[in-house]
Amino acid sequence: MRDITEQMNTYRECAHNLWNVHFSREENIGWALDSWDELRRLLFQSLVADQLLYEEENEAEPTPPHLLPPPLLKVVPWVRTMILIPTLSGPGEATYWGQEKDLFVGPDDIELEFVEYFDFHQVPIKDFRYFRCRIVRFPGHPEYVGRDSLIDALDGRVFHDEEGEAELRRKAEAGPSASQNPAAEI
Repeated sequence: MRDITEQMNTYRECAHNLWNVHFSREENIGWALDSWDELRRLLFQSLVADQLLYEEENEAEPTPPHLLPPPLLKVVPWVRTMILIPTLSGPGEATYWGQEKDLFVGPDDIELEFVEYFDFHQVPIKDFRYFRCRIVRFPGHPEYVGRDSLIDALDGRVFHDEEGEAELRRKAEAGPSASQNPAAEI
């Protein structure tokens, strides 16, 4: 796995600046929110995904970067940090982040896949304070596997998992039962 925390920080800073300097000042904030998801996806593709090297099986006809699946990114806490997991709520009920009070994890306690940067408030200012992740492995709390979680972006590093990504591609080629990459949600 390759540490791409610096690339992710570049993306985070660029998205942070674009939203806070331009879009947050729009009178019609609904338009800004509607446009934001596509812009965020394009920024991520350009500043992170397109920068990662993929091994091509057929180098004579390489796959254009925009047609490749999103990269498989792992978030690893670099210090013991608090993790927030949403409570399971019923239809129409609000999500509460904090299934367990004061739940802390270290680098060897949990395996997380990056989904997106997250803020509790969408307007007017975005801070991109948290990594929103999917829990892949959590031996201390196996009931949380498959659920989303938040950790402070300053408390984690991001790694490109080339081997896991190659395995996902092999499964996808084998058929529709393949597991899905959370970064595809970006």
